[in-house]
Amino acid sequence: MGALFGALSSLSVGMSEMFGRRGARAAGVLAVSVVSQGVAALAAFGMLLWMPSQPNWPDLGRGAVSGVGFGVGMVAYLGGLMRSSATVIAPMVATLTVVIPFGVATAGGADPTGMAVLGVGVALVGLLFITGGGRVGSGTRAGLLWGAASGLGYGIGLAVLIGTSPSGGPWPAVAQRVVACLLTVVAAMIVRSPVIPRGAVRWTAFWSGVFGGIASVLYLLGIQVDLLPAAVTGAMFPAVSVALGRLVFGDSVRPIQILGLGLVLAGVAGVVAG
Repeated sequence: MGALFGALSSLSVGMSEMFGRRGARAAGVLAVSVVSQGVAALAAFGMLLWMPSQPNWPDLGRGAVSGVGFGVGMVAYLGGLMRSSATVIAPMVATLTVVIPFGVATAGGADPTGMAVLGVGVALVGLLFITGGGRVGSGTRAGLLWGAASGLGYGIGLAVLIGTSPSGGPWPAVAQRVVACLLTVVAAMIVRSPVIPRGAVRWTAFWSGVFGGIASVLYLLGIQVDLLPAAVTGAMFPAVSVALGRLVFGDSVRPIQILGLGLVLAGVAGVVAG
C-alpha cells in the first residue's frame, strides 16, 4: 500500500509540474509557483475534512523545513525546463529524490535488502546514460545544474518528512506548502518579478496547486504505511514529467536517453521489489 500511495503521489506531482510548466511559459516561474504552492496548501488543508487529525509541533516543524526544500525544488525544476529538456532534468531530479530519502530512511534504522541497494545503483547508471545523451547546445549543462538544485530541494524536502506521526495526518503537508508559498513570494519580491499571474494563467497555476497538494498528502500517507517503498515510488514523478514533456510539449528524446530512463525506472522497481 505504501508503494501505491507513493506512485499516486508521483503521478500527481507530474501533473502539477505539467500545469506549472505551461503556466510558466506565459507568466514566469515565480508567479506560477506562488499560486501553485498557495493552492496546494489549501488543497492539503481541505483534505483534513476527510482525514481528521491533530497537529503537533514536531510534525509542523518537519513540514516547514520540507517546504523550504519544495519551494527550491519547484522553482528550480520549472526554471530548468525553461532552459533545457525534461529528459535532461528529470533523471537528475529522480536520482537525487530516490537516493536522499533512501539514505535517510536507512540511516534511521530501515533495513534495505540487497535488491534495494542494487536498484539504487542501477538508477544511478541510468542517470549517466541520460545525461550523456544530450546533444551539444541542447541546454544539457544548464539542465544538469538546475536539475541538481531541484533534486536536492525535493530530496531534502521528502526526506525530512520521514518520521512524521500518523496522528498528524495532512498537517505537515499544509505547513510544507504554506512555507513554500511564502518563500516563493519573497523570492519574487527580491527579483521584482510578478507575484500573481494574470488572466487564464491563474487557472493553470490553480490546477498545478491542486495536484501538488494531493501529492504531498499521498506521500505522507505512503511513508507512514510502508517507508522504503513509498519513499522510492514517491520519487518517480520525473518519469511522469518526461512522458508528459514528450506528449504535451514535444520534447526531443534520443534512444540512449530512453535506455537511461528505462534503467532509472528499473532501479526504482528494484528498490520496491526489495
